Amino acid sequence: MKTALKIRFIILTVIIVALIATGCTNEAATTESATTENGQKTLKVYWWGNDGRRERTLKVIDLFEKQYPNIKIEPVDATNGDYWTLLAMKAADQDFPDVIQMDYKYIDEFAKRKLILPLDDLAASGKLDLSDLDSSSRTTGTIDEKLYGVVTGINALTMMYNPEIFEKAGVPVPATGYTYEDFIQTARDLKEKINEPGFVPIGTDSLDFAYYLRQRGASYYSKDGNSLGYDKDEYLSDFFTMEKMLIDDGLMASADILKDRPSDKDSLIVNQLAAFHRLTSNNVVSFTSLSGKALKLLPLPAFKGGSEGNYVKPSMYFSISAYTKLQDEAALFVDFFFNNFEANDILLGERGVPATAKVREHLLSTMKETDKEQYIYMGEVEKNSSPLDPPVPLTSSSINTLFTKIRNQTLLGQITPDEAAKQFRDGANEIFADAAS
Repeated sequence: MKTALKIRFIILTVIIVALIATGCTNEAATTESATTENGQKTLKVYWWGNDGRRERTLKVIDLFEKQYPNIKIEPVDATNGDYWTLLAMKAADQDFPDVIQMDYKYIDEFAKRKLILPLDDLAASGKLDLSDLDSSSRTTGTIDEKLYGVVTGINALTMMYNPEIFEKAGVPVPATGYTYEDFIQTARDLKEKINEPGFVPIGTDSLDFAYYLRQRGASYYSKDGNSLGYDKDEYLSDFFTMEKMLIDDGLMASADILKDRPSDKDSLIVNQLAAFHRLTSNNVVSFTSLSGKALKLLPLPAFKGGSEGNYVKPSMYFSISAYTKLQDEAALFVDFFFNNFEANDILLGERGVPATAKVREHLLSTMKETDKEQYIYMGEVEKNSSPLDPPVPLTSSSINTLFTKIRNQTLLGQITPDEAAKQFRDGANEIFADAAS
């Protein structure tokens, strides 16, 4: 839930209020962003990500500017936790970007609030070539029968691992279909075999409760987003019991261990101090580069006798601001990012496996074997996956904050897992009730 905790800072309503409040006056700001300087039009492009993503994106921007010298890109990036707050601040300053990296969680709300443009007309005119966009990816970016986001790539949750550590320990890598019980035993075997200071078999400080619920035939939220999607508190109690055991037994990193490791380059797996690391599949590109090791991907553990928990999701989108005065130029940039082979040779699927067959085939024909891991993994996930959940409700930020607070109390032994499960339900119900009033 570390990422979820960061997302509590996302204040989408601030963006909405700021843009609605500025309304007509925002036209001056967008006109200013479209003025020419030395014959160039300035296009503001915003995204979130790590240093590796910044480096790759800036190289693609340089390539784009060389091909289209009449357009200058003004790039701005931030960490995921800071990105949405940055958008809110820019909205309040009447300085909204033209091209926005967008998340599945929020695209529905941005579209319904008319903060981003439908892209169908730009596609129909040929200014944005989406002819090769996978149908499933087109569907995830479609709201009320209009397309609002171009998928930069697809990904899935994964348990990344370092095969060298398994080889060193003489411990077999878990086989396909491995269960939580298998996972825990493997972690114990690794801990016993690699008795070195600082080594923790599982390098992240949590598993994934929403994924766990899917495996037990339930969901985190109801379909309408107005309540929790599961009715048995034992699900959360069992989950917290498992996490507490893993941390107490030194099999999974505690928050205290990770407090001084804020970035990917500091992570335990990159520094050969962990065998496993839970994340989304596209991150294997940057983690492999940082570690200098050929890292591999597995699905998260299965719940014995349970349902399939994995799913294919859009890693992110590019959307075009409804406030831009440079629709055609924005479409040209998104098209370049999406379709250009040379650009994708640089990106290498860092934002996820490309959602267009021709780009995937091009990359697979030219990339090194070590760079193909997420493509192989996503091919397996697409064969063995369950439907994607609807986007989370706006209450999710508050719900996640509550979850993290209660989880921390449980891990510290201040409350029992049973008490935690009840307190979380009671608190979540209060949040839903407040939102509805």
